[in-house]
Amino acid sequence: MKHSEIVPGLSSHLDPIVLQAGGGTFTCGRQFRVLNDHRFLCISVSGGVSTWLPLYSRNGPGRLLLTKSGRTGDPSWTSRILYYHPEQKWTAPIAAVIAAAQAAGEQSKPGKRSMLSAAEVARIVASLNQPSAV
Repeated sequence: MKHSEIVPGLSSHLDPIVLQAGGGTFTCGRQFRVLNDHRFLCISVSGGVSTWLPLYSRNGPGRLLLTKSGRTGDPSWTSRILYYHPEQKWTAPIAAVIAAAQAAGEQSKPGKRSMLSAAEVARIVASLNQPSAV
């Protein structure tokens, strides 16, 4: 994976241990962070740093359904039911993301990466910026 391919909307398998070793940080409690190779969704890139949401195949407390609308790429991405938790965001330098993708065995190829449309990414980002109901 190349630096130029790390863009909002990219979905990639990442190794969170490698991500963290490369300077990645997370917003949730340590006990709640993802630990194993995991599919993530990039929601922003700025100044060589990217922000990602880990995705889950099962629903759970606080998790939100990720729309299938606007997905392109591998069928395991486009057709699968996935969730994200708005309170678990990972931020990492691009170099750490590339290393984490290699460590996780990301198999997508240039020009055929799994992507979510810019409109859907913007919708997710807007929802993350809303105050949560308590």
